[in-house]
Amino acid sequence: MGRKLSTVDIKGTLFEVDAFREALIEKDCPKNRIPFQVFDQEGNGYRFLYDQKEKNVPRKKSEVLEDPERYCWVIIQALMELDPEGIAMRYDIPLEILCPDRTIIPRNIIANIKQLKLPTSKS
Repeated sequence: MGRKLSTVDIKGTLFEVDAFREALIEKDCPKNRIPFQVFDQEGNGYRFLYDQKEKNVPRKKSEVLEDPERYCWVIIQALMELDPEGIAMRYDIPLEILCPDRTIIPRNIIANIKQLKLPTSKS
């Protein structure tokens, strides 16, 4: 596919936004993918828990509880804003209908990062 994909910088690692493949794909390591299925709605965009060491989502909840400093929330814009061409291809909708002005599509963005806060136990 020769289309230009938007990139999201997550803590210094670049991921391409590919709505057609429904994943964030690490630019320097294409086998490392974050599937859109792990996203939760956050305002007009999405958020997901990110493992800063593995550069992906956590595998088990127990890992997060054991070392919460290793994880953070990543917040990104709506996929329609990041890859309307991929959405048009995936759902077979003309791009002109989804995005009449393609010049406003951001190509390189920095993800909003929020520290993970676990509830403290009361003694």
